[in-house]
Amino acid sequence: MAVPSIEIGFHTDDYMILGFLARSYPGSPPWYDLYNFAPGGASDTQALIAASGLPWWTHPELKLHLFRPLASALLTIERLVFGSAPLGYHLVSIALYLALIAAVGRLFRKVLPGATAALALLLFAVNEDHATPFGWIACQHLLLATLSTVLGLLAWLRYNEEGWRSGRYCGPLGIGIGLLGSEAALGGAAYWVAYQLTGPARPGVAAGWRARLLRASPVLGLLAYFAVYRAIDGGAANSSMYVDPLSNPGEFARAAAERLPILLGNALALVPSGLSITQPKVPFILAGLTASACVALLYRACLPFILDEERAALRWLVPGAVMALVTTLGGFPGARLLFPSNIGFAPLFAVLLVRGLRRGPSPWTSSLGRRAGAALLGVLHLALAPCLLIIGTRAHARLARKVEDAARNAEIGAAPGQRVFVAAASDPMAAEYPRAVFAVESPGALSCWSNLSMAKAAHHLTRTGLSSFTLTPVGSTLLAGPFETVYRSPASPLPAGERFIQCGATIRILAVEEGRPARVEVDLGAPLEDPGLVILAWREGRLRRIAPPLVGETLELPWSPGPLGL
Repeated sequence: MAVPSIEIGFHTDDYMILGFLARSYPGSPPWYDLYNFAPGGASDTQALIAASGLPWWTHPELKLHLFRPLASALLTIERLVFGSAPLGYHLVSIALYLALIAAVGRLFRKVLPGATAALALLLFAVNEDHATPFGWIACQHLLLATLSTVLGLLAWLRYNEEGWRSGRYCGPLGIGIGLLGSEAALGGAAYWVAYQLTGPARPGVAAGWRARLLRASPVLGLLAYFAVYRAIDGGAANSSMYVDPLSNPGEFARAAAERLPILLGNALALVPSGLSITQPKVPFILAGLTASACVALLYRACLPFILDEERAALRWLVPGAVMALVTTLGGFPGARLLFPSNIGFAPLFAVLLVRGLRRGPSPWTSSLGRRAGAALLGVLHLALAPCLLIIGTRAHARLARKVEDAARNAEIGAAPGQRVFVAAASDPMAAEYPRAVFAVESPGALSCWSNLSMAKAAHHLTRTGLSSFTLTPVGSTLLAGPFETVYRSPASPLPAGERFIQCGATIRILAVEEGRPARVEVDLGAPLEDPGLVILAWREGRLRRIAPPLVGETLELPWSPGPLGL
């Protein structure tokens, strides 16, 4: 299932990280901190905006600093070994995924009966949510973190149940190494906490709640991780898509109330959570709540048939899965956030399938209803999920080629060091990521890349002077789309009259509507006909060059959907 991911090659953020390592992307962080996309300081942010490392509307104190030194080091080594050939990177991802499957299989065999464990492993291996973790090179941090924490969890279980003394130290060590790979290791820590609180007690050890809480107290060691995270100024701030629970707990709670049921709908019923980014959220929330209720009813109907060993395992695996999911809710929404949680959900599905399809009466529902529910679950997770995994992998590959084509077919000419201004492109795959492809494939071709508007609308470009023009989205505003608010939360509106410097140009907001720019003026500092300037707009599947109109004339730029359809 993972082998077709080789076709993806480099994809979006992969190019950005390679550009960082080549020092050809503005504001490239050091090799050990490649996921530091925005450091958070006002002076650093201003410099990044001026060099076009961030969009001009970025909040002056935007912070997107994800502390992943182990993943950064791995990518650095891969670049030294494989260079610009993506095959080697993908083989590393596949090897990590296979190692994780082996570790998860060992965990399932340890806590579940043989047939149930085998089915749970199959469900985990073919889960459609895993196309991104093993197919997207930039997501190797998820594989590293999850693998390390599962190995640590195995060691701890062996210590708790067999008295293996080394497990007392290897367990926390696995979580610690995982945290160096990614904050996703907090999901692994969630399983450890759930096991301590609700799992089987070690023979001869008190099993009361007070004793369990005392045994779970080492989780306080995570406070040291959070302290280090804060000390290096890690985390997120002033973004609507990345929400830091430590610095903004109120906003995190609001986001979690929306994202938790949406992601549960994805995990339980394969309702694609990624669509909730651009579509109304209420249907996805209702789907998640409905799916959760249906799975709970199915579990209740299956309860008389569930073995004691299975009950004991689910008693901590399912709460661990939910807690692991909660730790991810501050990240950019998407199915990849379910990766650690699926370790707990796969055994739940396996138990419901094995026990739900049995013949025999149920005390709370008809046998037919129970078996129908289990059959539907099987269709979703055994028949549909593998198909969606393959489809998702191929979709990633197609999208990666579209982004590369957007860069390679952009009408910028052959002159080196040009300043490029994208006047209108609403799709981030057309507006933002071609710049990353240039940073890797043609680092000297551009001196700057300024994305002026991502409004999903037609635009009017009116020339107001030798070097200036106004840009007006028709019937819309800037900063109304989800990808624009990655860089600036709606809680920080922009006033009319504010100026920004980017790529040697001055961008001034002329009019606002509800805190969002409705018209901007752009002065490029040189005549629009200057051969060192390129003005582009996304039209008919391509970044096409715009011929500057005469002073006083208006050019209409029709909206056209990009590679994502946005």
